[in-house]
Amino acid sequence: MRSTAVLFVLAATVASLCAGEETNRVYLSGRDKDHTVDWQFYCTSGRNSGEWSTIPVPSQWELQGFGTLNYKKDVGEAANERGLYKHRFGADASWQGKRVLLVFEGVMTDAAAKLNGQTVGPTHQGGYYRFSHEITDLLRLGEENLLEVDVAKHSANASVNKAERLADYWVFGGIYRPVYLEVVPSEFIERVAIDARADGSFAAEVPINASENAALRVEAQVYTLAGEAVGDAFVAAYTADGPTRVAGKVGSPKLWSAEKPNLYEARFRLLRGDEVVHEVSQRFGFRTVEVRRDDGIYVNGNRVVLKGVNRHSTWPDSGRCLSKKVHRLDIKTIKAMNMNAVRMSHYPPDTEFLDLCDELGLYVLDELGGWHWAYDTHVGRKLVEEMVTRDVNHPSVIFWDNGNEGGYNLSLDEVFGWYDPQQREVLHPWEAYKKTNTAHYLEYERAIVASRGAPTRHGTGEEYQEWEDVNDPNKYIYMPTEMLHGLYDGGSGAGLEDYWSMMRQSPVLGGAFLWNLFDEGIRRPDGTVDCSGNQAPDGIVGPYREREASFYTIQQLWSPIQLQLADGHRLAIQNDYSFTNADECPLTWQLRRLPRPEDRTAGFEVLASGKMSLPTISPGEAGELLLDLPGESTSADALAVRVDDPSGRELWTWVWPVHESKPQDYIRSDRNASAKVKVVGGQVVVTTGDLLVRFNKQNGMLANVSRAGVAFSFKDGPVATTGESQLQSLSHSVAGGVATIKAAYSGALQSVTWTVRSDGWIDCEYAYSAKGPLEYCGVTFDYPESQVKSKRWLGDGPFRVWKNRRAGVTLGVWENDYNDTITGYSGWEYPEFKGCFANVHWMQLQTTEGRVTMVPHQRDIFVQVLLPSQAPEEMRGKTSFTLPECGVALLNAIPPVGSKFKPADSTGPMGQLAEAKGRYEGKVSFFFDASSP
Repeated sequence: MRSTAVLFVLAATVASLCAGEETNRVYLSGRDKDHTVDWQFYCTSGRNSGEWSTIPVPSQWELQGFGTLNYKKDVGEAANERGLYKHRFGADASWQGKRVLLVFEGVMTDAAAKLNGQTVGPTHQGGYYRFSHEITDLLRLGEENLLEVDVAKHSANASVNKAERLADYWVFGGIYRPVYLEVVPSEFIERVAIDARADGSFAAEVPINASENAALRVEAQVYTLAGEAVGDAFVAAYTADGPTRVAGKVGSPKLWSAEKPNLYEARFRLLRGDEVVHEVSQRFGFRTVEVRRDDGIYVNGNRVVLKGVNRHSTWPDSGRCLSKKVHRLDIKTIKAMNMNAVRMSHYPPDTEFLDLCDELGLYVLDELGGWHWAYDTHVGRKLVEEMVTRDVNHPSVIFWDNGNEGGYNLSLDEVFGWYDPQQREVLHPWEAYKKTNTAHYLEYERAIVASRGAPTRHGTGEEYQEWEDVNDPNKYIYMPTEMLHGLYDGGSGAGLEDYWSMMRQSPVLGGAFLWNLFDEGIRRPDGTVDCSGNQAPDGIVGPYREREASFYTIQQLWSPIQLQLADGHRLAIQNDYSFTNADECPLTWQLRRLPRPEDRTAGFEVLASGKMSLPTISPGEAGELLLDLPGESTSADALAVRVDDPSGRELWTWVWPVHESKPQDYIRSDRNASAKVKVVGGQVVVTTGDLLVRFNKQNGMLANVSRAGVAFSFKDGPVATTGESQLQSLSHSVAGGVATIKAAYSGALQSVTWTVRSDGWIDCEYAYSAKGPLEYCGVTFDYPESQVKSKRWLGDGPFRVWKNRRAGVTLGVWENDYNDTITGYSGWEYPEFKGCFANVHWMQLQTTEGRVTMVPHQRDIFVQVLLPSQAPEEMRGKTSFTLPECGVALLNAIPPVGSKFKPADSTGPMGQLAEAKGRYEGKVSFFFDASSP
């Protein structure tokens, strides 16, 4: 292993030397979780401790089988757990006369390093920051060198532990980001900090490490990413009393925004006469960010509304040791929801993530660590410096966050500006501060107040405080940096439609950030994914980024192009982009034929299709488009219209019915046999052909159905969900080969009429009463869950809905196998099988006994399939719901669902219980087919 490591370093060295006077980066570790280098390792306590072995670097040692894995705090021996690392590497003799820096991208938490037995510098404290030590005088050139790193999970600094290791997330240990050497000339450019504005002005602060009287100058040249020089170079003489400032102007640059992420490269040369002493390159973008008091956020003069999400840096198998593949997946997931922003919760991410935000287009809130507790000023100033100097040149970063939810040290606010020539605004997430109110988890009514500019803020626990400063008439920009706290199937998309409809009317809206992108689950050695009870399953997607229903709700509601079908052919269009004209977005339409129950397929048949661009509609404006549809529209069932962004990514696909279908369209059979009725013991028995239906004389309910001798366990219904009922009378008759069973009731259920038809279908007409606010109301039928295999239906899908989460589903024929997924708690198999489904035209349950087909005769009811399982009651927060226990239910009202901390009724009008109106009538038709077990 030692010789392999040496060869690795030497090979990297030779390749890097070809860069001439550029910084030569030589990796001692691997570059990410998928590309590692084994180092020697010793863990002081916990699993596999007490003996030397090897560990891949970078990694978190808990995910490699060492030590103790904890959430939110170090307990027991873990509070003193340390990891000792050793690594041998070669140092090339050609480095003579150069200077060498040892760089760590991130170590949790206190890191003390030695080279060849000598301390390289002070212990670094803080687990999310790049730090370096110069090791020029300690290296043995042309020989093998020994690097030793002593890593303590628990910091010797109490404020670091409070800010990082008592926070509401997993706490790990280890060298989890890359380690490398930087070989530079004896005089070199330490870093650059660029300020490039929308008017083309360009300035950069360039700290130079050189002697005080060195005759040096700095030259900066802007290039396109294709390598073409843009304008002339800018030159400034070296100054020893501070960063050298180089400035100039570029004519008409292409500007950077999340919608149009145009990037350039600046090459900085340190010159002595005509000699290039050192050269560094930096990618950047021209853009101007303004936070206008009493107004909003502007980029390049255009108002932007941030639609974002909070993102931890976690992967189930590797903790916070990630890869470019994971970063790209997360950004793809975020943008697929039509979000344009991301908040780094609650620490700065890998620099590769920010590189991709620059490249792919996302606005970023970059955050200093601190969760309810802040770093002390001494260590905090150093960590702010490390964070800002690393991330300052990313055009995607438009705000700095000084900690989270009280985890900010006010004395650090000014420190961000010391290293940032752009002077980005500093936020205090959850506080009304300076120009912006970032209050967390406001109830709907309080959010209305905040959206008008009042400084309403989140207080301690679930308490709130409101105040008015008569000396400050300014309105605060409203931009909650956390809202609709997801848990299981609650929050995130549930409640968003009400909040967003209200917020987008605000004259001071800056945006919103949902909590959280994914369930922060960690895979244990036994293969289970641990979300630490209900502390970490907060995601819109699962631990491996499995897309839940709220993902699609957000995608629809936050689409920057919104369509409404006005009269069958005319589309009303709203353009909510900030920089993109609607005519840049391609539109594809399809006329679809949707399968019938007898077709035995899902999906659809395309009868006709076409492509076109949307009309010219400026950002923020509305317009319309008349679709010229062909004659196939008369035979189509649905019109689907998909709109893509300029890159070809789907914004959303809207599906509307072309005509109003009737239940009779789906009730078909080639059977024809006259029905007969007889009374056998306590049952009324109806036969028609090979169908036999039994009704209970005591209560009038369906008792049993069999087809061709195969019994179906579908029974005991309809039962009204709103109370007890007593049978008053039961009658039966036969006319025209059709049998009719009529039951009259007192109580909640009022009447039921069963019709057993000669074609083998069974109709059930019912009436029941319901009054007052109710979580649900309707009728139920029993069927054993153990015998259900799959379902297929025409309606809105493929996900279930709640009263306050109706968006995110579309009309189609959908199909999925049985699962017992509890969203965010177990399974992560989506869509969930059980729950309430909207706009159902027909539904088939495939069972172990055969196929049961249902055709509701009303479109405004919901079909409930089985009773969804829930997490243990003590873990549900405010996401508990109540639905009837059943095989199938036909419901006129369904419950809303709350979030982790807020009940549904605090999230807006759709979160209120339905108000039952009195008498309800319904009809459903059934067909039982024993030929398809």
